[in-house]
Amino acid sequence: MAELDPETMTTPWRRDPSETAPALQRWAEHTMGAGVQVSDVGEPGNGMSSETALFTVTHPDGRVERLVARLAPKPDVFPVFQTYDLALQKQCMDLVRERTAAPAPVCRWLESDPAWLGTPFLVMNRVDGEAATDVPPYVFGGWVMDATPQQRDAMMRASVAVLAEIHRIDPSNTDLSFVKDPRGESPATAPSAMQSQLDAQRSYYEWARDGVSYPLIERTFAWLDANRPDEPPTVLNWGDSRIGNILYQDFTPVAVLDWEMATAGPREVDLAWMVFLHRFFQDLATKFEMPGIDDFMQPEAVSRIYAELTGYTPQDLHWYEVFGALRFAIVSVRTSTRGIAYGQMEAPADPDDLVMFRTLLDGMIS
Repeated sequence: MAELDPETMTTPWRRDPSETAPALQRWAEHTMGAGVQVSDVGEPGNGMSSETALFTVTHPDGRVERLVARLAPKPDVFPVFQTYDLALQKQCMDLVRERTAAPAPVCRWLESDPAWLGTPFLVMNRVDGEAATDVPPYVFGGWVMDATPQQRDAMMRASVAVLAEIHRIDPSNTDLSFVKDPRGESPATAPSAMQSQLDAQRSYYEWARDGVSYPLIERTFAWLDANRPDEPPTVLNWGDSRIGNILYQDFTPVAVLDWEMATAGPREVDLAWMVFLHRFFQDLATKFEMPGIDDFMQPEAVSRIYAELTGYTPQDLHWYEVFGALRFAIVSVRTSTRGIAYGQMEAPADPDDLVMFRTLLDGMIS
């Protein structure tokens, strides 16, 4: 397994805020009118698939707006995903905010003209809050680790409640045909949403592997096919449903971020992703001989809370965890390959070593 090195998890392809600031100034003047001033341009710490710019706009009348721009990745900087549909992300956030109590950000502008920043971008109201960090992983230290068990329990319950709210949106009450994957297909209208998601992952793997075979990923596909459970009902899936994509104030969610992996399928897809991503970080802590937080986001607790909140008991969560691990393995291969392309790491002799949780995944399907 590749060493966890902050240098290999940084993103040299990100532009410097000093480059972004004048472009945002020109865009703001064009969009909001003459006399506006852009200041305090910066970026948050989380996120590997796209760029995010934080900025403040001051209007001539003294009114101040704190905004955030989500930039689609440029195609020449080794993108993590085949497509990056900002319109889909906006539609999901608007829908969730209007139909549920989940705190999706307010989307203000969808700028499709790449002339301003070299790529389309989405501008949202900025929300103050703390996210569980990826670099370094929150299980290595910080506010989540420093919290009391009671605070983390409250955080876990509130995070699962976000999923319960999002999952209130389903094909029986909402036309979800707009939720399309990179192939242009919608799991919500497919005969089997889960088969559609699996097929989309196969397509993603074929694109991400760039001609290289990864036996562990291919064995995982085979395991998923061989152990396929009965399919539960379909709902809107947030997709990247992890605590690192939630902003919290006093352990309460105040913003649900990053909708680039939104899709439609069983509730278990989101629940298992939330469970697995913590399992992945806890596995890293164990490998580095750190205590981590081994009593947090456990599948039994997450399932129990979800059942209490919704009346629906999650089924076959291990299968969906393996599916989540498969998705993350393909993302891991892609981000690691990008690191090689940018000279941050060397290509290993064994391609499976690019799956940074190789031992964990192998154990899940053995």
